[in-house]
Amino acid sequence: MNITFVCSARTRRARSLLPLLFDAVVEDARTVFGEAVDHRHLDESTAIFNADRMAGAWRPSTWHEEAGEIIAVSQPPIPVDEDCEADGYWGTVAPIVRGGRQGRLLPNHAGILRRADGSVQVWTDTLGLGRMYYVMNDDFVAASNHIGILTHFLDGPVEADAEAISRYVHAGWFTGDDSPIRGIRRLREAGTIDVSPSGQVTVGEHTDLTELVGRRDARPDYEGMIDQTRRIARNLDRLSVRTSTVYLSGGRDSRMTAAIWLSGGGDARVITLGTLEAEAEIAQQLMAEFSGLEAPGQEVRHDLTYPSPGTITMSLEERFHNAFAMWDGDAAPTNVRSNVRIPGGRAGLSIGGVGGEIMHGYYYHRPGDLEKIEKLPHPVAYAAKSFQGNLVTPEAAAGMDGFFDRSYERARRHGREDLAALDYLYLTEKFRRWGNQALGSMSAIMLSGPAYVRACFDLDPQERIEKVFPDEIVRRAMPAWTSVPYYKAQIADSKKSMKKKLSTYDTDPDYFQEAFRSPRLWPQFLREDRIGDFLEIIRGEDALPVHESWLNRAMWVDRIGTHVDALNRRAEEVRGR
Repeated sequence: MNITFVCSARTRRARSLLPLLFDAVVEDARTVFGEAVDHRHLDESTAIFNADRMAGAWRPSTWHEEAGEIIAVSQPPIPVDEDCEADGYWGTVAPIVRGGRQGRLLPNHAGILRRADGSVQVWTDTLGLGRMYYVMNDDFVAASNHIGILTHFLDGPVEADAEAISRYVHAGWFTGDDSPIRGIRRLREAGTIDVSPSGQVTVGEHTDLTELVGRRDARPDYEGMIDQTRRIARNLDRLSVRTSTVYLSGGRDSRMTAAIWLSGGGDARVITLGTLEAEAEIAQQLMAEFSGLEAPGQEVRHDLTYPSPGTITMSLEERFHNAFAMWDGDAAPTNVRSNVRIPGGRAGLSIGGVGGEIMHGYYYHRPGDLEKIEKLPHPVAYAAKSFQGNLVTPEAAAGMDGFFDRSYERARRHGREDLAALDYLYLTEKFRRWGNQALGSMSAIMLSGPAYVRACFDLDPQERIEKVFPDEIVRRAMPAWTSVPYYKAQIADSKKSMKKKLSTYDTDPDYFQEAFRSPRLWPQFLREDRIGDFLEIIRGEDALPVHESWLNRAMWVDRIGTHVDALNRRAEEVRGR
């Protein structure tokens, strides 16, 4: 992760504390990620830090100074409307940021703009994929893509946010603007915070999401989507240092993404997980069909990888330690199923099919769904069954009160009172906060560009259910792939994958068992009897990924409590200097 941070001190007391707290921020960043270029700016009322540790991954710097202005970003934002070279990158991007047109930059970044007059703007991308958290109180407005360093600016002790965790155990991700820590919020989609030189604060949006999702009388522009996404792919290829990794499975979404990337001429290392033989065979067939279609000078190779217990060398303690050092609890528990390494700044970009769900009718694609939705007060209420709480305590269940009504009201404000309000829910919730692509600074989400999102919301419901979109894109972008069948996983495949002994309870049984013998925080949110049932199931032959998923969620919640205590000790130590 490339840490970027800003703080505006709003009072005399805050200004006197700022140098001390800023030093602590830099110390904490270096403790987790090591030293890098480490750009720093400190004046009487403003502190800005950017590690700029991505020189081995990105050609442009993540820090730009010009005529008294500073722009600091988590990773270089990618223009979607024009081709961009590394030379002259900021000459293209700085005017976009300066003009408040961040909606024309690919999501999965967050940034800071300090103007020459001393005013500051913090923003996240149009879809809120880029992590940006903030603390706002009488003394400080502080923001960063790293939660832990913001605890120095809270006006009280560091505490776990029980209401936020209640929603987390239902969803599997932190919802809305929640974070694991009380008093620290996550900036929502297209969000901006402006702080004047005198400390006045304005919260707003740089882009009206209605432009992308609102109902209108138009058909999906497939060709426009392909053109824009190929431009995005070209820019990613030009602006990154190493050959990008493109993931290809047997499903629709990764096939569509790979078709656009490869047909656009970009170099790639195409990777397929060989865990399921039938899926690997389909991916091999696709790459065989692509052979001979390479653009002049295009270099592409295809590798099958086979995860095995022997590749998981880290203990669960090490995995949890690194995960919480980087993400402070705001990530999916599935991350600890494999090694969790704190990355250097030299990895290649990873490109996958995340984001495809908004073209598939994720919440209403099964037979009978539409008829059931018609009987409800509003469409979003139907999503409640996907957030089932039969494992949660009554206290945790109360955390979801009003959640779906509030989500529907947001959809209405952005022009979706119809069935697509459910797709809006997916876009602004699970897509925004569940995926791993925003956990570091070396991922690009190609299925997040404005032309793609707009086209998805121009589909009619039946087209989503029938999965028309990816077929239309592949037919246009890579015709040779249209005759290759898709792979659909079955329950039997899930059992096969569990037998490969890659689950957390297989790779570190001692830590796993101890976490449930001596629980800390999870019994406040998850029923001990139901968790006990799952612990019995995994001892037999009927375990499924869903059982491991809930058990991992319990361990993750427990670790939040341990981590919050450590953050509190650190904050007290700094304030005591």
